[in-house]
Amino acid sequence: MTTTNNQTEKIRALNDQFRSDFDPNLGRVILTTGVQTLSSAQLQQLLKAVKEFSDFNSENNPYLENDMGRIELFDSAFFWKIDYLERQRWQQNIGSDDPADVQKTLRVMTIMFTSEY
Repeated sequence: MTTTNNQTEKIRALNDQFRSDFDPNLGRVILTTGVQTLSSAQLQQLLKAVKEFSDFNSENNPYLENDMGRIELFDSAFFWKIDYLERQRWQQNIGSDDPADVQKTLRVMTIMFTSEY
């Protein structure tokens, strides 16, 4: 899929909005089995770190969409990754053809240990 600068800006803004507040109208957050083993306090710290993440660079953000990050906490490393799925068929893992369109696209963020990637 080829995106224009305007589309990329909109995708980035939607990703930043979703990541910062986990708005259920924009998407869903999935925690891997490993992340689910964290204590409640650790999980809250991790979710806060994801929401506040701003360390985007050319390695973790080559398409400028702010759709992936790496966080180090508790002597462990974590990834979070946003995928763009068709809103009506997201549970079947069908990719969206227009991530800039919130009517068509549901963002699904997976938070995982880096070893689970």
